[in-house]
Amino acid sequence: MNISKFTQKSQEAVQLSQKIALENGNQRIDQEHLAAALMEVEDSLIANLVTKMGIQTEAFAGEINTLIGKLPKVSGASGQEYLTADMNKVLTGAEDEAKARGDDYVSVEHLFLCMLRNPNRAMKE
Repeated sequence: MNISKFTQKSQEAVQLSQKIALENGNQRIDQEHLAAALMEVEDSLIANLVTKMGIQTEAFAGEINTLIGKLPKVSGASGQEYLTADMNKVLTGAEDEAKARGDDYVSVEHLFLCMLRNPNRAMKE
């Protein structure tokens, strides 16, 4: 994964997903964190897209936060966070998606689309 090939919003979402994991005591950074970050990032295109799909953003974000609440928590392991294989699959898949579409940079749309195509078990629910 080449983070320099991510748009500013995509980079913000990835960084925010790490922050969300830390705030929730999660050592593993997973798709649930990225989904929450995509909804929370300023001027969220994904939140607007979810709304246009007829889904209430508050309910959608609430479901994501419920999933995050079910993830294993650790304490005292600050700095030991890592990406899960499912999260890594989304990030690298988004790069491939951008290339396939002829885009130079990975946007939040690529991240969201790749997460929809390759959801982990919890996100399938």
